[in-house]
Amino acid sequence: MASQARTALVVSGATSGNNTLLAAVTGHKIRVLSYTLVAAGEVAVRFESAAGGTALTGVMTLIKGVPLVVNLEREGHFETVAGELLNMELGGAVQVSGHLTYCLV
Repeated sequence: MASQARTALVVSGATSGNNTLLAAVTGHKIRVLSYTLVAAGEVAVRFESAAGGTALTGVMTLIKGVPLVVNLEREGHFETVAGELLNMELGGAVQVSGHLTYCLV
């Protein structure tokens, strides 16, 4: 992988269904290198390419106050389709917070 600038992003969503984390960038994929999520209550979460789009992860169940930490992987854990936004889909109206590191490719 060519060296790409890493950028940190605050994760915050509480809407059941689609929560846009990062707007689409024309001609680029959003590659997620690491992330940490913590929920205010039990909720299912998954990352998607576009709102209601292609699943980038399986559904993960978060438990109140227990962080999910996925460490830095230089090659990335997953990436969106070029030109599509990064979405966090929640299975309920529960606050999910955290941060992620990404680069554009």
